[in-house]
Amino acid sequence: MKKMLGRLGCCICLLMIWVPTVRGDEPAVRAMLESYLKSFNEQKADELITFWVEDAVHHDRETGERTEGRDQIAADLKQALKGKASIRISGSIDRIQFVTPDVAKVEGETLLSQIDQEPSRTAFSAILVKKDGSWKFNAIDEHPVVVPASGYEALQDLSWFIGQWTDQGEETRVETKVDWTPGGNFLIRSYVVISEGIEAASGTQVIGWDPREQSIRSWSFNSDGSFGDGDWSASGDQWLIRSSQTLADGQAASGTYVLEREGDTAVLRLIGHEIEGEPQPTKDAVVMVRVEPAAVSDADAAPAVGRVSDSKEGK
Repeated sequence: MKKMLGRLGCCICLLMIWVPTVRGDEPAVRAMLESYLKSFNEQKADELITFWVEDAVHHDRETGERTEGRDQIAADLKQALKGKASIRISGSIDRIQFVTPDVAKVEGETLLSQIDQEPSRTAFSAILVKKDGSWKFNAIDEHPVVVPASGYEALQDLSWFIGQWTDQGEETRVETKVDWTPGGNFLIRSYVVISEGIEAASGTQVIGWDPREQSIRSWSFNSDGSFGDGDWSASGDQWLIRSSQTLADGQAASGTYVLEREGDTAVLRLIGHEIEGEPQPTKDAVVMVRVEPAAVSDADAAPAVGRVSDSKEGK
């Protein structure tokens, strides 16, 4: 139960990146999570237990330990916090789904840190229920996050994206190529927009593993002078990319891209698009069809793993 310390205080990054089919009181859920985080970092164990329902359940998949009941969870929390004044939690939310207006599923990661100890990162799935007007934890399921040894390893779940793709519209065609960079620690995506046989626009995106933030990130540069960056997270069969961009005229834009693979087709949708805080009309999805096999096979890229030691020596 000692690892449950930070599993529910994941409220620092409460950005909604999933569009629910059921509407719920999202601000109230966020406020409850923020309050839990504050109470934890202030060592208020008596307050923490008020965030749980009476028959709550906590399951640690790493140890197999299952704690049932609010009273037992309260006892474990008090014991875990005892004498640990330096302990702190931070975290991020990957997905919030309202099953019903009074039941929400929250998925994300937490980072537990304290002086003289290595930080502990954990992925979790929590069920929240609304009781007497307040949101409370009904169940938590957690497991440790495996930290990849290299950028190449971290990007393996995106290796299907390697190859050449085309999106043929009525007036334009977008040609995209994705490949490993030398060394195998980054993916580079380049695109060209062709209109009436002439190159109308182009751009480059670099996708890589950020070992400091422990996440996949991207950096994009376009021929019109605009540029931006994105934070990537997997959600089932989809990739969610929280993007911020500086447009060519200096305006700030933001939104979330949803990338999904469907066989030899990749679909890219933009949701929640804003420019200087003003919502923008929804655009049609980009449907990319693979036109060639992957440019780099696993056998070709495998030596990149061996170069990890080289990169470490140069630090």
